[in-house]
Amino acid sequence: MLKLSLKDRETEYLLIMIRCAVTGEALPEPDAEISWDKLISLANRQQAYSLIAPVIDKSRLSEADCCRLEKFLNSELIRMIAVKSELELLSEELEEKGVRYMLLKGSLLRALYPKESMRQMSDVDILYDQSGRESLLEIMRENGYSLEAWSDNSDDFFKKPYYSFEFHRQLFFNDFGFTPDFSFVWENALPDGNSKCRLKMSDNDLYLHSVAHMYKHYILGGFGVRFLSDTYLMLKKLELDKEYIDKKLEEMELTAFEKEVRALSLAMFEGDGFTDSQIEFFNKYMSFGIFGSGIHGKELLFKNFQEEHNSDSLILYALSRYFPKKEFMVRTYPVLEKKPWLLGFYYLKRAICKTFTSFGKSRDEIKTVKKIKKQSKNTDLGE
Repeated sequence: MLKLSLKDRETEYLLIMIRCAVTGEALPEPDAEISWDKLISLANRQQAYSLIAPVIDKSRLSEADCCRLEKFLNSELIRMIAVKSELELLSEELEEKGVRYMLLKGSLLRALYPKESMRQMSDVDILYDQSGRESLLEIMRENGYSLEAWSDNSDDFFKKPYYSFEFHRQLFFNDFGFTPDFSFVWENALPDGNSKCRLKMSDNDLYLHSVAHMYKHYILGGFGVRFLSDTYLMLKKLELDKEYIDKKLEEMELTAFEKEVRALSLAMFEGDGFTDSQIEFFNKYMSFGIFGSGIHGKELLFKNFQEEHNSDSLILYALSRYFPKKEFMVRTYPVLEKKPWLLGFYYLKRAICKTFTSFGKSRDEIKTVKKIKKQSKNTDLGE
C-alpha cells in the first residue's frame, strides 16, 4: 500500500482510492480501521465523490452513506448531460453572433479522465472576446439566464435548476498582486472543429492556466486534491513543450511553485510515498475542502493589513474585514458601478449580513488571526 504518513487514515485512504481510480491500479484493502462516514464527508469536501465512485466498495458503507453517494452520482450524471446539451445550444448562438470564445478548466480537463463523469464541475468557465459582450448578454437573456455577478474580468450567469456559466473577459484580475497576463492564449488557440468562433486552448496554455489558477487559490488559502489529479493527467496525456512552459513560468514567477506541485502530483500517483516537505505542504494547504484550509489565506490577509496600516490591532483588522476597500465592494455588489452613491448603504448591508449570517465565521477568523499574531511574535523573539 502507498505510504503517505498524513494526519489521519481516512485522508490517506481517500488519496489511495483516487490514485487507483485515475491510474487503474487495484485498490488495496485498508491496513487499519477506517471511519467510512468520515471518509465520505472528506470526499464531499474535496469534491471527489465522482473520483472514488468507480473503486469504492459500497458494502463497507452505511445505508445512509451509500444512498448519499448514489443520489449524488445520479444527480451529477443528469446535470452533466443537461449542461452539455445547454452548452451546445449556447455555442450555436455564439457562432451565429460571431462571438469568439474558448472553453476553460474542467470542461477540457474532464476529457483526460478515464471517464468524463469522474471530474466534477460546479460551473462552466468560458473565455470570450469582450468585444462581443453585448451579443453575449442578449443571448443569455433570451435563454432565460440572469446575470448574477460581473466584475473586471467576468460575467456570471445562472438559470434554474443548476445551469451556471462564467464568461471571462480576461483570466485574472488583481488578487494580492498576482495578475499574470494570459492574452497570449488567443494567439496560440486553434479552431475547435469546423467552428469559426469556437477556439481550443493549446495544451501548453491549458497547463499554464491550470498552474496559475492553482497558485491563485494557493495564495488565497490553499487548494484541494483534485488539482493534483488534473496536474498528473495533463503531464501524462498532453503534448507539452517544456521549453515554452518553463519560459512562461519564469515570466510569471511560478517556477518553484510548479516544480513543487508537479513533484507532489507524481508522488501521489506514481510514487511510494511523500517526502517530509510534501507531507507538510499537503497538510498545510490541502487538508480541508477543494480550496484548502484557508489558514495561509488568513496569514496573507493579516500580513497585507499590517503592511498597509502599520498596525497589528485585531479591532482595526476586524473593521477592515467588515468594511473592505471600495474596489472589493464594487466586485461584490456590481450595482455600485452605475450607482456609486449607494456605497454607504451596501457597507451597512454587508455589516448587518455578516453579523447575522457569518458571525461565527468572523469570530473564528479573528481567533485564527490572533494565533497567527502570537506565533509571529514568538518567532520574532526566537522562541
